[in-house]
Amino acid sequence: MTKKAELVFIPMPGMGHLVPIVQLAKLLVHLNSSLSITILTIKTPYDPKFCAYIDSLSADRTSTTTSRIKFINLPQPDPDVDEFKFLSSLAQTQGSLVKEAVTNIVELSNSVPGSPRLAGFVLDMFLTPFVGLAKEFGVPSYALFSSGAGALGFAFYIQALHDEQNDEFLKFKDSETEFTIPSYINPVSTNFFPSMMSRPELVNFFILNMARGLREVKGILINTFSELESHAVDSLSNGKHQIPPIYPVGPILDLADPSGTHQNYDTILQWLDEQPHSSVVFLCFGSMGSFSLEQVTEIAHALEQSGHRFLWSLRRSGSK
Repeated sequence: MTKKAELVFIPMPGMGHLVPIVQLAKLLVHLNSSLSITILTIKTPYDPKFCAYIDSLSADRTSTTTSRIKFINLPQPDPDVDEFKFLSSLAQTQGSLVKEAVTNIVELSNSVPGSPRLAGFVLDMFLTPFVGLAKEFGVPSYALFSSGAGALGFAFYIQALHDEQNDEFLKFKDSETEFTIPSYINPVSTNFFPSMMSRPELVNFFILNMARGLREVKGILINTFSELESHAVDSLSNGKHQIPPIYPVGPILDLADPSGTHQNYDTILQWLDEQPHSSVVFLCFGSMGSFSLEQVTEIAHALEQSGHRFLWSLRRSGSK
């Protein structure tokens, strides 16, 4: 008889992190009938839509698949705490609560015959400090990197350059220095580095500490697929960078999102199906990428004048 197993998922409290980890959980329980998953969630005081999304997930018990996914909401933190301070200290402030929740899972499993046994943790890319907690429970930990393989390679490159060569990137600000980053085909100018590179506290948390922590897990699940980022995936899989094995598991999307984000999905797919093979340029600048009206107008004119078909995911400035 197949042994029942349980995984504990710990996502970062943000839509761009929660949605992929929930959809990954649904995929895994669909593929393995003996698997159960508990997702520990923290209702952020900064985003009501995030809390509403968690409530909608917790209420969805309509199938045998979702019935094997359980949500445990940890106590909501003090709303007066600065958002960055809240996010960057999450593993410390919520550590005892997470440990208590996992302890309860293990004790219940031990007390009920036939219950699934704790098999491992799947952590958000920013919550790798919980690797130590997984070790306390004697199970491995994996991480879900919710961005693409190119971005993961960038983070590892910057962290290695900082830790091994003691390079501080503030000195490259406003320069046109180019770096040969293995996960990108072409050299990258510092002009195109994320704007956070000019703020040490953001670099430390979002790049350096994250990359260091990801080196400690047993494997990294990436929300991408090899056909989309073949060069980046290959660069991370060649064994030259002393990083854990990577597993492209994407694209992970919530196409049934009740928020209506994907309301034009069918129309877009139909249009794409009608275009010649490899003829469409896709532009997307991530959950933190937004532009001024002047920049948007300039990009739009350039796309029009290029004569190429394009699909553009445009985010309003200041929107979450």
